[in-house]
Amino acid sequence: MDELNVFEQPEQPEQAQASTEAPGEAPGTTKVEGRDPATVRLKRAYEAEVENKVASDYSHIVWAYGVIWAIFAIYGAILWRRASAQRADLAALQAKHK
Repeated sequence: MDELNVFEQPEQPEQAQASTEAPGEAPGTTKVEGRDPATVRLKRAYEAEVENKVASDYSHIVWAYGVIWAIFAIYGAILWRRASAQRADLAALQAKHK
């Protein structure tokens, strides 16, 4: 018996794959059925607009993370300086007490 591995896909001839794509469409797209052409065009335009917005927001995200890391670094430096000043004060108090 031939058993198909769960992760293997059965081989399909190229003709079968090409027939699922509508002529004039980009590779990897299929014809939309059950919706009128105006709705399909509107949805595709909306998805393209969202894709462009997400791509343009990428630089804002990088800047935001940079600002967050800078704030944390400054906060860490302040805590480090404060701890060293408190250690110096404690040492001075201990020396004065003896």
